[in-house]
Amino acid sequence: MNETLERHATITSPYTPRNVDAAIVHLERVLSAEGANSLFGQTYWRTRVQQVSATRGLQHGQRARLERLMKLLSDVGCV
Repeated sequence: MNETLERHATITSPYTPRNVDAAIVHLERVLSAEGANSLFGQTYWRTRVQQVSATRGLQHGQRARLERLMKLLSDVGCV
């Protein structure tokens, strides 16, 4: 995930450690239900995951969940 963040250093996060879990839950729900083939498309969802990943103070478990979402998006992109 750090490699992703380094390439997208201009991405900033509107989230804080206090409200980031709600954003992660939302992304997990949408991407598990619709995948990257939702109304907004894969690029939109990848940017959203990167934005949440840019939140300072993320815990290990939160980073792991975001890494799983990026992998899901990458896997969908290969299909």
